[in-house]
Amino acid sequence: MFFLCAVQLLSAQTRFYKLYSGTGFDKGEDVLALPDSTYLVAGSSGSWEENAQGFLMKIDSVGAYVWSHAYGAQESEEIKRVFHRPGMGYYLAGMSNSWSNGNYDPMLIFTDLAGNQQWIKTYQNPAWDRIHDGVMTADTGFVLVGERQATLGAEADVFVMRLDKNGDTLWTKTLGTAGADRANSVVRVSDSLYVVGGEWFVADSSATKGFVMQINDQGVVQWFDTLGHLSGDFVVLDLTPSLYGVQFAGYKSGPADYDKFSGSIGLDGVILTQVVDNLVSDDIIQQFAYLPQQDLTILGVQVLNDNTYQEPYDLYFAYADAYYGYWIAGFPSTTILNQGYDYIGNIRPTLDGGFIATGYNSVIVDGQNQLNGGSNVFILKVNGNGSAYVQTDTVFTTQQLVGLSPLFEGSNVLMFPNPVVSVLHFDWSGAVPKLIEIQDAMGHLLHRETITPSQTIDLGIWPQGVYFVRIDGKTYPVVKH
Repeated sequence: MFFLCAVQLLSAQTRFYKLYSGTGFDKGEDVLALPDSTYLVAGSSGSWEENAQGFLMKIDSVGAYVWSHAYGAQESEEIKRVFHRPGMGYYLAGMSNSWSNGNYDPMLIFTDLAGNQQWIKTYQNPAWDRIHDGVMTADTGFVLVGERQATLGAEADVFVMRLDKNGDTLWTKTLGTAGADRANSVVRVSDSLYVVGGEWFVADSSATKGFVMQINDQGVVQWFDTLGHLSGDFVVLDLTPSLYGVQFAGYKSGPADYDKFSGSIGLDGVILTQVVDNLVSDDIIQQFAYLPQQDLTILGVQVLNDNTYQEPYDLYFAYADAYYGYWIAGFPSTTILNQGYDYIGNIRPTLDGGFIATGYNSVIVDGQNQLNGGSNVFILKVNGNGSAYVQTDTVFTTQQLVGLSPLFEGSNVLMFPNPVVSVLHFDWSGAVPKLIEIQDAMGHLLHRETITPSQTIDLGIWPQGVYFVRIDGKTYPVVKH
């Protein structure tokens, strides 16, 4: 009896649905399973500052909050993907406009294993760049993909960049047409080959088609295929490796609605299948993932459901075959129904053969669920045997996204890490020195020094506690561990 109860308890712990929020608009963009069955969640949040900051949150195996940190400066940052370098720390890839002239630039952050920022780098371009996905390379570098404008106001082109483990640029590549082109997803298929998917304007048909291409570690295109066998526009939003090569998914748009679009392509570039699932409602496969232990694909679908609310963008997660992408009847599915806009940031396989997904809900007002700010981060964890759906309409409270600011708003000064163990770093644009004052909780002045950019202050022998750093007329707390 004890054994049976223990097994049932373990099974119950492998699936959950939880919400996390602060005081602003909070978006989950990526979730990563760690080897100890804990999870990292990354995205953007307005809960630390007025503008959005990138954030990284750690939760335990059942979704309980462990810690969170915010990253960025006085404008806006968005983190799209998180990567784990075992024994070293975490990398966060996304975009920032804190060091530009108002446009976004690619951004890479490195933290230690406690989430404390070690460095942040941006890659400036005169026009707009956006990062949508990324993958770690065999040498612990990165391939990041998205879109880039050649000049302000120009149509976007497909953008690919290769970085080393220190965040230094090895190469960048743009490909484009006279129309709007973008890369939405990238997967690594060998130590030196990557498959990129997105959308591509075809002038002959005046339509947008999905595309999939393979590039090597030097950025050379090995093959390129456009996708979309019917009239209308097609978009590839996500890729996942499978036993058959690479599976793609997204949507087809027509005069009436959006329809799910999926299929498979071999690693030689041969298109194996293309499927459009024609339904009455609008259905878009936002994210999906191949589950190797089940040889199935989990689809994360955003659906316009006229039977729910005034803004009925709901989500459902359902199993599909790993070749065509057809939904498989008889397997439990999980639906997230809220009054507002629901969005999926990413889906990842988990060690138990199941999956974990993150995204956000913009409005939760059913009389019970609590919305702290403008939107909540959600985490959906489903166990590996697919034996049960997860209840999502009984989540009545949100976990708190809490943290300390690593920046001084309005001064364009970075202060990190926060919390700090020993050395406190400062950085800002230009070479003009600034006066730094540090006080204790009683207002006693403990340290006063004029420093230059990239200079540090050693707090290693200071007692643990909360201190207050003043610079450019602003005072911010820093925690000494």
